[in-house]
Amino acid sequence: MSMRRLICSVSPLVLSSIWLAALPAAARTSPNPPRRNATLERIVARVNNDIITSEDLAKGEAQINAQLRQPGADVPSLEQQKRDLLRDLIDRDLLLERAKTLGISAETATIRRLDQMRKKMNLPTLQALRAAVRAQGESYSQLKQNISDGILTQQVIQQDVAPRISISSDEIAKYYNAHKGEFVRHNSVRLSEILIPTAGKTGKALAFQQDLANQIQVRAAHGESFSQMAKQYSASRSASHGGDIGFFERKDLAPQLASAVFKLPLFGVTPVLHTANGLLILKVEDIHHAGQETLTEARNQIENKIYQQKMDPELQRYLTRLRSEAYIKVAPGYVDTGAGGHTTVDLTHFERVLPQDLPKPIEKKSKGGLQ
Repeated sequence: MSMRRLICSVSPLVLSSIWLAALPAAARTSPNPPRRNATLERIVARVNNDIITSEDLAKGEAQINAQLRQPGADVPSLEQQKRDLLRDLIDRDLLLERAKTLGISAETATIRRLDQMRKKMNLPTLQALRAAVRAQGESYSQLKQNISDGILTQQVIQQDVAPRISISSDEIAKYYNAHKGEFVRHNSVRLSEILIPTAGKTGKALAFQQDLANQIQVRAAHGESFSQMAKQYSASRSASHGGDIGFFERKDLAPQLASAVFKLPLFGVTPVLHTANGLLILKVEDIHHAGQETLTEARNQIENKIYQQKMDPELQRYLTRLRSEAYIKVAPGYVDTGAGGHTTVDLTHFERVLPQDLPKPIEKKSKGGLQ
């Protein structure tokens, strides 16, 4: 599967780079956009009342080219992304139009995502985040729209597509019996984290953070809800999930962290740990001992695997239907690889039904190329 391949878990991303890595999306424009110099940008496709321009494609290709230059890049997959770029922009525009039809709002969730980004970047206010975005030469309004579009896309798929997927107990048991080797595990622990940032802090500000971390550790050790404190205090992206960061084997952790957590009992809490990212407190939420997982223990993993397999064709059918009901016109010289309705749906940008990468809309004021 290529650019939209479904993934059920994603390593934490550096939130400050989200708008740099995001795929551009077709702008939502008025039916009669103001003119601007057509030599700078031409309309590549019309999707109902919206447009996709040559600038959208150029920005998308630039992002893919940047990934191609990275060590270990999956060249065939990225080259396929280039070929499918116009298709993906059209599909994304159709999903956003569907969100409008359904009356879905992303306002509250967008503010929440921005605040998570602010915490990740150790910034005091959203105004400071706005300044940081502008300092990197980016538009804060575009970033905000970018996040909103991602949430809207998520909610459309969640509402229209996900309910069509069902997984029976028989399917799960059959998969388990045919793939038992996938469910042999090593000793591992499931962890939750609270990260108190210290970057750039000195003197009283640093002392305040250290005191806060110590207080949180004591409260957690005495049984106060770790999840709630993570949501309130943690600067990690995991804060929105109550600090849950999943299972780790000893080899997956830095020696300092491994020695701290693998000696703890179930629900044990580490002392405050000094790391490069700040002051870290970990809690052991579950312990898996080495051996063959039972069907019950492997059930969630199997459901996710089967879900992946079923989501691909289901989303393909859904997008094909949206396309059949839409007016789509592509300018000569450009190829929409989804036009025939037979392309493999690529779910890279979705975490279950969540877009992992967010579209980057651009205000369009162009008229030219395709009339």
